[in-house]
Amino acid sequence: MTTISLTSGQILDIISALEEKENTFYDAGDKHTAAYYMNLGNQFQRVYDSLQDFVPENRVANLVLAAN
Repeated sequence: MTTISLTSGQILDIISALEEKENTFYDAGDKHTAAYYMNLGNQFQRVYDSLQDFVPENRVANLVLAAN
């Protein structure tokens, strides 16, 4: 099992980077890849939104990869 801890600020940085990639591919006419990056950004946005329910000191997302 692998765990990655991300602060809310780091998640915002990831969302911003994904939006830049999305825009780059969209402008290049590759709408399929742009949609892929948009969906990734939406997933991180949901994680970020969930963190807003916590007090600022505890706004850390622990992402866990568990293999069967």
